[in-house]
Amino acid sequence: MRTRNILIASLAAVIAAIAIGASGAQAAGVDLFGSKNIQDDSVRSIDVKDGTLKVNDLRPGAVEALSGSAGTDGIAGLYYVTAKYGTNAANDPSASVNEGAIATVACDNEADTAISGGVQTLGLGGQPAAVASSFPGRMHWADETDPNNYPKADRLDGWIVQFDAQRAPVKADIWALCATGTDVPQTVTTIS
Repeated sequence: MRTRNILIASLAAVIAAIAIGASGAQAAGVDLFGSKNIQDDSVRSIDVKDGTLKVNDLRPGAVEALSGSAGTDGIAGLYYVTAKYGTNAANDPSASVNEGAIATVACDNEADTAISGGVQTLGLGGQPAAVASSFPGRMHWADETDPNNYPKADRLDGWIVQFDAQRAPVKADIWALCATGTDVPQTVTTIS
């Protein structure tokens, strides 16, 4: 019986020493579980308490990406271009955009890309108009060597608008939002 009591007392002393040692190590700021115990790429955002990470916990590249200093602010290099058609229509009624006419606006540089565009006809002192086509591109204008107007292949550095033959405007503003020096890939899907 005495041996059993000594064994129980010894076991209790060992457990107490372990408990005191563990809590003492934590109180002293000693890590019991460190980064060498964590598998790479296993800690996720949900595992980190909000507000606990500081800038010095992040890699320099991550800090730059978050602050925007490594790249652009998302709109740097974008600009608008506008072409005004029929501006003399108030003085000369024949100076209107023709039925079925094509109106365009070009980005400042052929290396730029029109990422958006549009047309305004209302509020310019003319009649409402019907748009048949509106898309990015540049036009090949008819000349003596080629009597047809058509969009140039692989050119996205402007905006093209074609008006319906039945309802063309007297005045129109064509605009494009251009991105500087971008090479936006174009994928064409043919649906039959």
